[in-house]
Amino acid sequence: MIDTAEVGRRIKKIRESRFMTLKDVERKARISATHVSEIERGMTSPTINILIRIAEALEKDPAYFVEQQELEDVSFVSYEDRETDQMEKKDGSFVKLTRSIPGGRITARLITLEPDGSGKFDQHTHEADEAALVLEGEITFRLRKRNYTLKKGESIYIVGTYEHDYVNALANGKSRMLWFGADRNIR
Repeated sequence: MIDTAEVGRRIKKIRESRFMTLKDVERKARISATHVSEIERGMTSPTINILIRIAEALEKDPAYFVEQQELEDVSFVSYEDRETDQMEKKDGSFVKLTRSIPGGRITARLITLEPDGSGKFDQHTHEADEAALVLEGEITFRLRKRNYTLKKGESIYIVGTYEHDYVNALANGKSRMLWFGADRNIR
């Protein structure tokens, strides 16, 4: 959990980066400069309403001030900075194409699935919706009790609360897809 001092530090950092005085924030947020100063120094904790008003005055998403990690406003991942991770429950790997942003809700990955051929699904549910575009090979998605085998160029949208999973439909050869999840914490 982020503490009051860190919230205040972030507010002050953004205010100063925008060359704004406490009086500028007071005028835009309709909060006394004294109160803003107390918040910046960690002497008091802002209410949700006050934090939203300060965030609007600073033209910043309120989530920025309370996120565990201090996040950038824009997710830019250069080709050189991409890292490949192994999948936990599948024989394959993924590359994170996006990083988190304050209040962000989308994750993009380039997923490579090794040959499977087993056709075994480990269906699961979660709150986040998913979408995928097959770039290479064939991938079978199981949604509820129905299979959808997608080839290169075909796409699918899945409601996360429905039981679902996917596997490489090829017994020989890798399959790749561009995958999006509507929650940055989705696994």
